Amino acid sequence: MTSPFGRRLFIVTTLEIAIVLGALLIGGIAFAFASFVGTVRAEQTATLDRVTTSIATPGAARDARVAAPFAASRYPRNSVIVLLVDAERRVAVYATSTRSAPKIAVRKRGEPAAEPMATGTFAKLVMGLAIAFGLTIERAHVGNIDIFVKANDVALVGTVRQAVPVFLAALAVVLLVAVVLARALTRQVLRPLVDVTTALERFAAGDLVPTTIVADARESLGSLAVAYNGAIAQMERAFAERDRANARMRQFVADAGHQLRTPLTVMRGFIAILRKGELRTPADRERILETMHRQSQIMASLIEKLMLLDRWDAVPDRASPPEAIDVGRLVEDVVTPIADTQPARVVRIDAPAGPLAAIDPIDFTHALTNIVDNALKYTTGAIDVSVGGRDGAVVVTVADEGPGMTPDEVAHAFDRFYRGTRRDVDGSGLGLAIARRALERAGGTIAIESDVERGSRFTLTLPVCSRREPAVA
Repeated sequence: MTSPFGRRLFIVTTLEIAIVLGALLIGGIAFAFASFVGTVRAEQTATLDRVTTSIATPGAARDARVAAPFAASRYPRNSVIVLLVDAERRVAVYATSTRSAPKIAVRKRGEPAAEPMATGTFAKLVMGLAIAFGLTIERAHVGNIDIFVKANDVALVGTVRQAVPVFLAALAVVLLVAVVLARALTRQVLRPLVDVTTALERFAAGDLVPTTIVADARESLGSLAVAYNGAIAQMERAFAERDRANARMRQFVADAGHQLRTPLTVMRGFIAILRKGELRTPADRERILETMHRQSQIMASLIEKLMLLDRWDAVPDRASPPEAIDVGRLVEDVVTPIADTQPARVVRIDAPAGPLAAIDPIDFTHALTNIVDNALKYTTGAIDVSVGGRDGAVVVTVADEGPGMTPDEVAHAFDRFYRGTRRDVDGSGLGLAIARRALERAGGTIAIESDVERGSRFTLTLPVCSRREPAVA
């Protein structure tokens, strides 16, 4: 709470709590004062009844001075004063304390009153409040005498004056409680702000270890801590993704370097041979040149695939909507030339024309070519390529007769540069990565089911399109 905002909030909270507690205290005092006034009024009424009864005897009701002793005999306490008034006299019956005997003061009509009267500003304030709470003068008439019963101002003011220290002590307690509660509430309210500020200062100092803050969105500033925790969670995810990206990049660089190092090493070795002139026959020269040409093609293919993946990663969405293509016809056009280059292999195609899918034909060609090429390179049995429909999608299946992949190989089959245990087969380990990325760009999916003994089945699911028109991406 050292900040100006914290101090202002503390002061405002203290004032609010003090006002509420003060209002409750004043309400309690007002209730107690009203009860006290009610007690005095009840005493006035009871005294009037007793005095009226006592002087309603033969002879007593004709003269106020004669009636005064009768009234004094029924006088209960010092909280009230009895006035007896006839045509000539005004007689006051009162007591100065609860233990003293009643006094009788006789005055002629028109002379100053003899009964005690409270004076001063405090007395006027107390009597004004008493009147506001319903304090009145009770009166009756018996014979020649008017009887008035009123509150003893001195006793009433004295009683209230005795309660003033208690009121002041209660007021001090109210202020103390207000300060304590305000401090506790202010700390509770500002706790999310203080915690977030502390965490941000720690970040500014270079400590980037994410730390969540315990918060309740229902609190005044709890939403700030909740937002901070959300930012921290997002930062943790960003850090984790950064670490994964860095790990992938390191692995990518290592794998790419390894894939390029082999053909480069071969080519450098043959170049050294050519420079030394250690060729024995023209056939050796042709063999070396052919090998170097093949290795250069491998490097060119690898670089082309890497550039393709990089281009797709840089622009994940196509600029134009994919076309609605006849998947059966496209599969026939892609797979048939591949099968013709492998006359020794059995490639069966079941691709009826008609099913339309919203996919770019070039992307789909990349995907299907790499999957079929992998099947030809890594298996020895027949290969079946079929096209069908399922659950509102076009499904292309490429199945081989084995050998298949282990569960671990299936889990990493789409990783870039992953080649499993079959490293004796020419390849870069990018074919399936390209296939999956091509399918993802079109909103499709690819899945693998494989068994080491029975072979593998690749399932390509494409978004269906009902018309031969450009589909909306």
